[in-house]
Amino acid sequence: MRVRGIARIALAACALALPATGVAIAASSDEADDAASAAPATSADTTARIERQLAQREDDALTEAYPPPDVTAQGWLVYDAVTDEPVAGIDATTPRPIASLAKLMTALVAVERVQPDEEVEIPAAVNELGGDAARMDARAGETWPARDLLRATLAHSANDAALALALHVGDGSEERFVELMNERAAELGLDDTTFASATGLDAPGKSSTSTPVDLVALADVALRDDAIRAAVAEDDLQLTSPAGRKLDVLPNRNPLLGTYEGVDGVKTGFTDAAGYMLVVHHVDAETDGELLVATFASSSEATRISDARALLDWARPLRQDLLVVEGGTALGSIPVQRSDERVDVFACDDLYLNARVGQRLMQEVVVPRSVAAPIAEGDELGELRVRAAMPGEADAATDDGDAAADDGGAAVDDADATSGDADSGDAPLPATVAICAGERVRARSQRERFLDYATDYRAAWRQGVDEVEDSWSSLTEQAG
Repeated sequence: MRVRGIARIALAACALALPATGVAIAASSDEADDAASAAPATSADTTARIERQLAQREDDALTEAYPPPDVTAQGWLVYDAVTDEPVAGIDATTPRPIASLAKLMTALVAVERVQPDEEVEIPAAVNELGGDAARMDARAGETWPARDLLRATLAHSANDAALALALHVGDGSEERFVELMNERAAELGLDDTTFASATGLDAPGKSSTSTPVDLVALADVALRDDAIRAAVAEDDLQLTSPAGRKLDVLPNRNPLLGTYEGVDGVKTGFTDAAGYMLVVHHVDAETDGELLVATFASSSEATRISDARALLDWARPLRQDLLVVEGGTALGSIPVQRSDERVDVFACDDLYLNARVGQRLMQEVVVPRSVAAPIAEGDELGELRVRAAMPGEADAATDDGDAAADDGGAAVDDADATSGDADSGDAPLPATVAICAGERVRARSQRERFLDYATDYRAAWRQGVDEVEDSWSSLTEQAG
């Protein structure tokens, strides 16, 4: 909410301290995006933005002071889903075969076109799947609700379920469904992604390929659908066909689900061409952190697990309740009305913010343009707000007001506020602390104010007389 007569100063890049190291990490002003605000999750700008931010982090002070672990994955990405920013990545923009991770797009296209209770006939094509292909054991000619096929596709990576959904949506043609998958990828800006099948199984001479950046962006969008979010979080599936045939229990193939606290999805993948793939989603109940981790081409099934675990172990402690402003920090000074005096102001108390180490923060000092005496020491005169910067939000300091501020304190802007960034759109809510007066200011009597005014008036009048005399002398000299 914009308050008239209140000045706001956006100060850039508050420094945060690394846990256990004491190393101060301040955000770099080079991280500012060209965009003025964050792109929506379904925007074609999403992956391009992530790639730009990763490129800007190549020499990031965070990873230099607190380096990520060495893992066997040939490409990986850790993504902060709270702030929509990459934390770190290695070779995250190189396309590689993705195996069953392609089923994330299969599921997304299906839920956007099929009702959960819609009946889907299992096609004869399921009999042509390879003997080692994961399946739910749906039989050709059976009819299943789309909901159960979606669950089997995502939790158990069942190829027969994925193929049945694809042929149902594609009017009997997997090729037509794959076209829909690639069209959706283009809409999402997944420029380095190409789908060759609905299952992710490799065909002669062609494979579905993507990058950690694109797959994280796809997972982020897919998880916004309630049916997909629920399916990837199911531990074991016990399905019964509409005809009453009870299937064997179908375990969720995600090795971190139920074994790593906070992981609630997303998907595994493996073929000989792709190697061992994994995308996981993690929610930290203590810090409200949310991470997406993608690992591509880990060296084995065991290292696929250890790679993802190591990256989560590294990234999770980065989000903490951090002391960003210490109580007593000087914040500048404010003019006192009808006086030449100014009152120094400071943060009344410590200010903590739940943030990620290395994250860019925006700080606002919200105070009146001027204050009326009397003012007692400790009087609350305004509010200090600190929040996480939005992706692409410029973090260059704005210093429109040049009112005096001692010891580098923030000057108070005398202009009306024109920015409401902290109160609008999807910007995160700020942490706040009161701003207090640092000294007592006595109210001036009417006689004192009159004498000051009279003195100023006489000085102005005298200056006017001097200017007239100087001008007359100049004219006289020229005439002479």
